[in-house]
Amino acid sequence: MFYRCLIIISIFIGSQLKAVTIRTVAPGNWEDNFVWSNNQVPASPDSIIVRHYLVLNQNLTINSPTVLFVDSLGTICGEYLVETVCGASLINYGHLYLNQIKTRAGFNYHVIECKNFINISGCPPGGSGYFNSVPPNGTVSVWPPVLCKTQDTNWEIGTIGVAEFENSFLKIYPNPIKNETLTIVTYNATELKITNLIGNDLLNKRFENQTEMQLNFLPNGIYFLELIIGNQKLIKKIIKSD
Repeated sequence: MFYRCLIIISIFIGSQLKAVTIRTVAPGNWEDNFVWSNNQVPASPDSIIVRHYLVLNQNLTINSPTVLFVDSLGTICGEYLVETVCGASLINYGHLYLNQIKTRAGFNYHVIECKNFINISGCPPGGSGYFNSVPPNGTVSVWPPVLCKTQDTNWEIGTIGVAEFENSFLKIYPNPIKNETLTIVTYNATELKITNLIGNDLLNKRFENQTEMQLNFLPNGIYFLELIIGNQKLIKKIIKSD
């Protein structure tokens, strides 16, 4: 009887260890099967890891016991609601640009900006929640109306290996950058900031219309280029390589 109990317990524990994790494999729409590691929009896995730029086209509910994890390369953008129910949680190291957020539990280590409101509430019993915006880089604020998939946000067009990102009033090239000069051309006075993956400021600068910078002082890696042009804020990923 003792050995039988051990076998049953072992089977139970083994079944609990089979965690299901779904990851993004490409930028795109949340509702697009092809952006997910299993070619299927996440239903109720143990964890969802966002490492790319995703646009929401409808309200999103994260059910228990799923953890929504947005890493430092990830962004979720959309004029919709993201809600985590009791037993689910949100952990953000990247960027969330949304209409509304309702959450019961989690941590914010970087940027959450909502157009209308952020609702943090606890779950019974006791009604206590433990969502925290963690300093020094965790910020939560209200943002002006921004459409996703436009030049107003950091939507990546095509592959990042292409030499130049360009639209009617912004040029950033080359990207990736080796030992060349990084050139930025905008349509107006611009504030510039370069940060690393954990949000540390590496360079701050103001310029009019165009600037050229040598980034030899940066080791190889992935960085974020933040531009404030008028009342618009853009964040682009840049790669420094040999």
